[in-house]
Amino acid sequence: MFSFATVPVKFVGLFVLYLWCTAWSIYEMTRPQSWRQRVSNGLHLVMAVVMLLMVAGPTWMTLIKIIPIWVLAGFFAASVVWFAWLAVRAFVAAQRSSGWHFVGHATMFAAMAWHVAAMAVMRPLKMSAHAGHADAGGMNPMMAAQEPGGVLWWFAVVGVPLMAYLLVASVHALRQAFATAAPLDTASDCCGGTCTCGPDCTCDLPHPVLDPVGTTEGTLALATAARVETAPSCHEVRPVGSPKFRMAALSDFGMNFGMFWMSTGIMVPLLPFFALLSF
Repeated sequence: MFSFATVPVKFVGLFVLYLWCTAWSIYEMTRPQSWRQRVSNGLHLVMAVVMLLMVAGPTWMTLIKIIPIWVLAGFFAASVVWFAWLAVRAFVAAQRSSGWHFVGHATMFAAMAWHVAAMAVMRPLKMSAHAGHADAGGMNPMMAAQEPGGVLWWFAVVGVPLMAYLLVASVHALRQAFATAAPLDTASDCCGGTCTCGPDCTCDLPHPVLDPVGTTEGTLALATAARVETAPSCHEVRPVGSPKFRMAALSDFGMNFGMFWMSTGIMVPLLPFFALLSF
């Protein structure tokens, strides 16, 4: 929870990032997709909305009055299992790029579960501190929990690999957003939603296959009407550098970097200089 009065840049920055993520997630839900993709996109939409409501104190407090905070943490933990299952399916099917795609989403949802759980632990500690409770040494419960070995210190330790992933994923998404568009007939990363790849296509994603069709003038190779709607990812296949590809990458950036920026306060017990990122 943040306030425009105390951290105006962070408040506005996070609000804009999550508003964009929510808008794009809604758009993704309208696209043709398999039931697995619809579940995945639905989970992304829920996370975007929850993070948007986290930015301002009043909206966050209203949310956790309706849905207990530990229920939210459990929901995102269950989402990790969903994406881990998709990752295993992809690896078993020898679709390595898709497998790593889902591993990334599982890690992002693990970071979200970690963040919400940390907030759940912080809440009673802050209430005790505000009530004036203190130990024999005059240290309130919130301060004691942030000391080495305290519960919030351990949360920060657990968060190190998660925060590292969020930062790396943010940089990767930003690079993807500004990647040079590749010709469809030579691109190996993505064949495109309507591209009719030939037999020499090197991508490992499903694509229309050229079938020989008999005609009065001989055999002619025609593309089947198969659409790339069940591509092994969370969305339809998009050519690298296309507008939709760039917009999706910017949404990925907003989700990962926004969560990194929002979570810097949790890392302060272990990395005090992270407090400088709230302004």
